[in-house]
Amino acid sequence: MRKNTVIVGTGFEGRAHLIRKYCREGLKVDLIREPNNKYDSNAVAVYLKAPRLGGLLGSHLTQVGYIKANTAKSLAKTMDSGTNISAHVKSFWAPDNLEFPRITLEISDET
Repeated sequence: MRKNTVIVGTGFEGRAHLIRKYCREGLKVDLIREPNNKYDSNAVAVYLKAPRLGGLLGSHLTQVGYIKANTAKSLAKTMDSGTNISAHVKSFWAPDNLEFPRITLEISDET
């Protein structure tokens, strides 16, 4: 399976700033299932690694959005079955005047 999808929620909680600063084409991102999400039991959150204190203390995962609901539904089933999924930033568009940056991911299973 190989699929491209746009992530949503990129403008909430200061995420736009993080995307502008750390997001790059080709960057590996982590997809984390949230089966207990109160809005969508199929939710799949998207995280990228950001440095701590200028990189002196390593890095940490920071959330930049969610997989769109229609894609998350099928992706959640795949992830829940134990299939390893990888995701990379295919493209992003994040000018300073854009409240919700646009990130497109390429998602594939590791079979």
